[in-house]
Amino acid sequence: MKLRLLSALLAVCVLASPAAAQKKALFDNAHAETAGNADWVIDDTQPIPSPAQSGITAGTAFTYWNGAISSWGVSLVKRGYTVHTNTTALTYGNTGNTYDLANYDVLIIPEPNTVFTAAEKTAIFNFVQNGGGLVAVADHAVSDRNNDGWDSPMIWNDLDPTHLLGISCASTGNANNNIVQTSTNVNALSTDMVTRGPVGNVTGLAFHNGTTFTLWPAVNSTVRGEVWMNGLAQTSTTGLMCASSQYGSGRVVFIGDSSPIDDGTAQAGNTSIFNGWGEVGATDSTLAMNATLWVTRTGATDVTAPTVALTAPAGGVTWKAGSVQAITWTASDNVGVTAVDLAYSTDGGATYPNTIATGLANSGTYNWTLPNVNSTTVRVRVTARDAAGNSASAANTANFTIDQWVITASAGANGTISPSGAVGVMQGANQAFTIAANAGFAVSSVLVDGVSAGAVTSYTFTNVTAAHTIAASFTATSTSYTITASAGTGGTISPSGAVSVAAGANQSFTIAANASFTILSVLVDGASVGAVTSYTFTNVQAAHTISASFTSSSNTGWPMASGNYSEAFGDIANWANNFASGVGASYWASVAVGGSTTIPSATKITTSTSTFTTTTTGGVQKGVSPNPVGTIVLLSTGSTDNTSSAAIDLKLNFTSTNAGTLGFTWSTVFNSTGNRKASLRVYTSPDGTTWTELTGAAVLNFTNNVAGSGTVSAVALPATLNNQPNARVRFYYYNGTGGTTGSRPKIALDNVSVTGTPSGAFANPAQGEDGGPIAAGRAEFAFSRVVPNPGGAETTLQFSLARAGKARLEIVDLSGRRVWASEGEYAAGAQFMRWSGRASDGSAVRAGVYFVRLVTADGVRSGRMVRF
Repeated sequence: MKLRLLSALLAVCVLASPAAAQKKALFDNAHAETAGNADWVIDDTQPIPSPAQSGITAGTAFTYWNGAISSWGVSLVKRGYTVHTNTTALTYGNTGNTYDLANYDVLIIPEPNTVFTAAEKTAIFNFVQNGGGLVAVADHAVSDRNNDGWDSPMIWNDLDPTHLLGISCASTGNANNNIVQTSTNVNALSTDMVTRGPVGNVTGLAFHNGTTFTLWPAVNSTVRGEVWMNGLAQTSTTGLMCASSQYGSGRVVFIGDSSPIDDGTAQAGNTSIFNGWGEVGATDSTLAMNATLWVTRTGATDVTAPTVALTAPAGGVTWKAGSVQAITWTASDNVGVTAVDLAYSTDGGATYPNTIATGLANSGTYNWTLPNVNSTTVRVRVTARDAAGNSASAANTANFTIDQWVITASAGANGTISPSGAVGVMQGANQAFTIAANAGFAVSSVLVDGVSAGAVTSYTFTNVTAAHTIAASFTATSTSYTITASAGTGGTISPSGAVSVAAGANQSFTIAANASFTILSVLVDGASVGAVTSYTFTNVQAAHTISASFTSSSNTGWPMASGNYSEAFGDIANWANNFASGVGASYWASVAVGGSTTIPSATKITTSTSTFTTTTTGGVQKGVSPNPVGTIVLLSTGSTDNTSSAAIDLKLNFTSTNAGTLGFTWSTVFNSTGNRKASLRVYTSPDGTTWTELTGAAVLNFTNNVAGSGTVSAVALPATLNNQPNARVRFYYYNGTGGTTGSRPKIALDNVSVTGTPSGAFANPAQGEDGGPIAAGRAEFAFSRVVPNPGGAETTLQFSLARAGKARLEIVDLSGRRVWASEGEYAAGAQFMRWSGRASDGSAVRAGVYFVRLVTADGVRSGRMVRF
């Protein structure tokens, strides 16, 4: 007895467990599934469809077989199933029946039109109870296609009158037994493998005359709604369009209409067919496939990636940002494409970091609103994905361009437009412009694409779909403007003062130097226009300033042809303002306020040096106590860095001389309290107008109340000074960078020296060590002699002038340093000067060999002197 029971159990196990190597599906055609207008078969060759299943590949068309549900069969084969058609009574456990249910994993019955026999009912229930899967398809009430008095809702209810499967059909007399509806009321639980299965997500189910179901959870607690009619709560037990349940070890899915499984490829002669399997707006095929896989508990693993191709855009096109353009593609899969992703690249396809859309249905087209980018190397990529996670991509093989419409905005003189220039605008966007006139002006006209929009102060382009231009012009509202004209000491400007000028008119000014003066510089609106004698403002449309400065014509530069220049500032205490007098002062010049550049710059001066100042006042100061004695001192104040400057010029005449080197010593002079910094830069100019920095002579960022000193020696002067009669060296002090509190330091300069070498045929005639006495009344240019020579105390210097004028006597040591000098006006004829033997600073001149130079406007004469 026990042995017989064990044998029986083993037999049941074998019947319920067909070969696991490959799933098998049996489509029923033994219950009038092709009656009337129906054609619910996978192929007209039965039970084994033809051509052979072995010929099906990932790319095989769903019309491979001839039947209205051939797509269902082909899709299962692509998933690894073997499919057959049942044409005889259903059996379970009949070893003599090749197509016995025990040999299959799933039974699919598409809209039966004849009732099941009692034996068939038992076979179906035993098959499901022992682990088989059932997909049951019904249709609307009164869909009796063979006119035998039974429609499919009645037949399914007759199979299970006590609701053991937990589901019954709405039949004649029941509500919602014939509905037309595309429902999106889908069970969205992530664990629901019917609506969220391996083929993809179900988002809609389309019925074209179908019935609904009632759930019986009190009889079968596993019953579950999959799709409800729109508007029903998902807790409702009526109005179901698809439902599932479990019975014993098996699973069941009911679908209430045959339209979703119809693929539109019925046999010839059938009418009223359409492609529900691929219907737009529904996911009928996804539901049918997920249901089949779920009731068989698994499907064969899909490792085949989709096939995808991008058909638009093509390379070489140009699209505008903000425009809407169609992206088109084709994509297919052995099972089905579940989603399509779109992305774009702006680097020629090297990367695709920019998402266009994700999770799209495989519709083959997407309207893309182009982003606001400017690129000539744009590409689009389409990626198709299937439910198994396989994906494939395709992209442009050539670049295309996304750019913007350009609005060119411009403004005439005396006003602005904002934004201006080439302004990029997206397709369909708006772009506003603001027009503003300068003081004294008003908007005259605004032209949009060459057509006047009036004297508007703003304009907006709306829904831009083309390139445009906008141009603003302005007109004066003032009838006159004031030009303020001024002249410094030594000359005039005419007219002067506040000069009223009519708008649009011209105004000329004449600059003239007084006797013994020359024009130094003319500044127009703070910027130098050179040492001009006239200047004209044209088309005056604003207020202006013009100022002229002058320098003494007798205050010429040191004649380098006479020898090297040196200054130890021994007579600095006697130097007058503006360097008007004092031994050695005439070779120096003050620098006026002016310039429009930023500090530091040779021409940007904020503090005049025409007057010597004292203590903590900025400008130029004498080297008298408390400043270091025998120096010249510069100071510029201000707590904000690089905002204040002062400068003095050394004037040099390099006629017949090549420029050599510059040298000087410097020291920091404490100025009140604090630790702020200052800097000294040195500039050179061949004409007092064009300046070049002598970088090797700079003294940068010395600190107040921190001792500092140094020597700048033998810094080469630029060749641009060679043979220039009006050369200048500018010592430029500014309030530097650094420090946090208090005042800026002063800087003391001393022992300034400049060297040069003769150029061309220049010679320095001299009378030697002793030219002999000059006869009284003899009018000639000559240096006579030094008496006594050699000498150790006072010495008489004898010379004569051919004509009355200024003369300068100097004693210079062998290094070129000037030890002593005296300058004055002399009559023509023989002259005598007594020298005390002391330097300009009052110290005794040491023993050695010295040169005596006589410098006049007529030239230079020299002799040699020996001190003991």
